[in-house]
Amino acid sequence: MALAGDYRALGWNPAQLTFSPLNDEWKSAMGGMEGGISLRSTVFEREDLWNDIWNREASTENWTGLERSEWVNRLSNEEIQIDGDILTAGTAKKWGKWGVAYTSRNVMSAEAFLSSSTSELLIEGGAAEWFELVITASGDTVPNSGDWDANDLLTIVGGLDTNGDAVLAELLQDSRLGFSWHRAHEVGISKEWGSKRGWTIHTGIGGKLLLGNGFFQLRDHNGELDAFGAFSNGLQIPQLDSLNSGGTGIDNLRKWGPVGQGFGLDFGVVIEFSNRLWASCSITDIGWMEWRGERYSINGMILNTWNEAATNPAGWMDVMSNALNPSTWFSQATKETRRIPNGVGFHIGGGYKVGEFLTLAADATFDNQELLGNAGTRLGTSALLNITPLFRFDMGIRKLGGETFRFPAGFLFKSGKSGIEIGLQAGDIQGLWKSTQPELAAHFCFLRWVW
Repeated sequence: MALAGDYRALGWNPAQLTFSPLNDEWKSAMGGMEGGISLRSTVFEREDLWNDIWNREASTENWTGLERSEWVNRLSNEEIQIDGDILTAGTAKKWGKWGVAYTSRNVMSAEAFLSSSTSELLIEGGAAEWFELVITASGDTVPNSGDWDANDLLTIVGGLDTNGDAVLAELLQDSRLGFSWHRAHEVGISKEWGSKRGWTIHTGIGGKLLLGNGFFQLRDHNGELDAFGAFSNGLQIPQLDSLNSGGTGIDNLRKWGPVGQGFGLDFGVVIEFSNRLWASCSITDIGWMEWRGERYSINGMILNTWNEAATNPAGWMDVMSNALNPSTWFSQATKETRRIPNGVGFHIGGGYKVGEFLTLAADATFDNQELLGNAGTRLGTSALLNITPLFRFDMGIRKLGGETFRFPAGFLFKSGKSGIEIGLQAGDIQGLWKSTQPELAAHFCFLRWVW
């Protein structure tokens, strides 16, 4: 992102609408079908998972055919993060010392950290050890033996807590769940301010209209469990039955349209010297979204929450999907409108053109990791090699907070100084020489025209 130019600068640094270090001759740009998706997890740093995925040494026991209790042990206290940013339309225009741009994109984030008690409830449901009694399919109430096998679990339809101590708030206290999906329409403008002794300054501002279709967050707030969600029917996430009955015409209309509206502001500046050396700074996502949703009742917990037993290495994704559905945990809710702050980020970047064929760059982002969609401190450096005027290769190193390093690599093909651009970048390629890889990510552009 340190080298973002034209409409790609929006969301990173709007000042780079008039400063594009790799193509300073562009006048117009438009595109779609580009963006990126990332899936990272501490689960991915487990060699036994990858052994099962790739069937290394004919492995069939690591994650395939595990008992439910083994799945609980494998998924407890593991972090899972999914991020997606898909641009459906983008355009930019530069007139002399001015530049403007517009983008429309879908942004999705999901995160989960499951404690051992949460994992047990998701995977074993009514047979979890903290249930003293369980209800069988025939309607009988029997003591929990604590050693149910797969066939026994099929006969259990629910659980009973008779001691009053195992409340849902306590079970979920150490877990963290979150999901957000919204569309962002952003407009930006940039100005280049003259040149003195080779130095030039670019400034920019961007504004976003945010329309949200899904939000869910379960977290510990001041020692109490707080759960809030808002979903439009268009997202195809089940609404709670207690909220679907009755309502006015406006209420029913709300279920088919966006359930969250908000705004964001971006500010940026770039200082360059002779288009060879530059430094940038920006602040993004100043603002908030207002979600019209429901605050879920802890007292209305559902007791038959288990999913089908996972049977293959990809089964942990089914567990996460179930965890992020509020109907898994709650049966009652109260309507509420809640203002959620955006994940404000502070970005710095810079680069240097070593020669005609090599460009070095670096960037850093700092944000509040407690907010949904934020990854905390992110550092990166990259080298771009212009093998020919039509083909560019890049490789770099990234560091996310306290996580391990990533090694992105990619290419970009251009049909000429003006014309189509096609590119693809892998977010991490260390799996080529290591037995594990902490992230699966890709950035792509399949339809971009610059002239």
